[in-house]
Amino acid sequence: MNKILLSIVAFTVACSSCFSGNNKTTKISGTFTDDNAPEYVKVEAKSYSEEGTMCSETIQIPVVDKHFEAEIPTCVTELDIISFGNKQFTFIADGSSLTVHPDSETVESSDNTGIQIRYAGWWADQKELARAYTRSWNALQERANAGEDVRAEQAIMEIGYQAGMVQLHKQAIIDNPDNAVAQMAMSSLENADPVTALSLVGLLSERMKENTTISIILPTLEAKANTAVGKMFTDFEIVQDPGHPQTSTVKLSDYVGKGKYILVSLWASWCEESRREIPNLKKAYEKYHGKLFDVVSIAVSDAPEYSVKAISELGINWNSIINAQSLPLELYGVRRIPEMILFAPDGTILYRNFWGYDEEILDSVIKKYVILD
Repeated sequence: MNKILLSIVAFTVACSSCFSGNNKTTKISGTFTDDNAPEYVKVEAKSYSEEGTMCSETIQIPVVDKHFEAEIPTCVTELDIISFGNKQFTFIADGSSLTVHPDSETVESSDNTGIQIRYAGWWADQKELARAYTRSWNALQERANAGEDVRAEQAIMEIGYQAGMVQLHKQAIIDNPDNAVAQMAMSSLENADPVTALSLVGLLSERMKENTTISIILPTLEAKANTAVGKMFTDFEIVQDPGHPQTSTVKLSDYVGKGKYILVSLWASWCEESRREIPNLKKAYEKYHGKLFDVVSIAVSDAPEYSVKAISELGINWNSIINAQSLPLELYGVRRIPEMILFAPDGTILYRNFWGYDEEILDSVIKKYVILD
């Protein structure tokens, strides 16, 4: 019975019209160690059709006697997804024999130099770097609790940690220009160092440039690089009420570059995380607002009437721009909201890619620059 079931799975994949253009397969198997094994696992597998079009198909693999096994298409330029219960994680079907360990959510490969091994190694290197950073940070915090001023050391350590991560992602792209390891490394670099990410695009193979994630990232990388920390702000103009353009038109430069630190919040009324930021934004506004600091909320991808309603409901009493739609997102390379950007008094971008629903993070960013009387 077991062999029959497993054969059916392999046959189903091989006969899929979507995957008919790919004759190479990757064996995937795994064994559950407890008695609560699911009836099946799902794999979202990627491949190219005979016409060269990317295809994605969900394969349901039965679990028999706690074990599952199947053959799926080999595709090294895209990530596949395996899921069971409430767990979900990614892997690369690189043509080797892959062994899934459900408990640890890890995937081993029979090829010690293969792409899946490189993918797992990239993740492991990140975790080790993060663990080392946490150990060092905790040691500094103990000294701070004892009364020492360790802020300078913390700042240097933070810079070193970020630089280490950037170098790790950069090297991963250099070493894997033709497979999905580059996808994940490029995604990580997109926010950490968009300038470096943009400089590495030319290394990618043509097929990798067609990768689902990479093709989304590429149009925003240049915008992110142009509006990275240290760059001067990019201005834009919004007609908030199309029926009254002369009285409702506003520019970002009406606020930014006018001699104050300006915290810009990109948000939308329909975004729950945006709404979660508002109480902390209120605290920050009340604490820092004055001759040195101000806040501007910009409603994006939102109907003006909904923005106006939310502004009233949430008690937003600082400057707001509505009906911005996608313009600020495109100019600043933002693909998800909420996002905050802190501008210097002259309009230089000081800090970006952070959120306000963590009160401590929001306050720590502002007080680095704004000194209260």
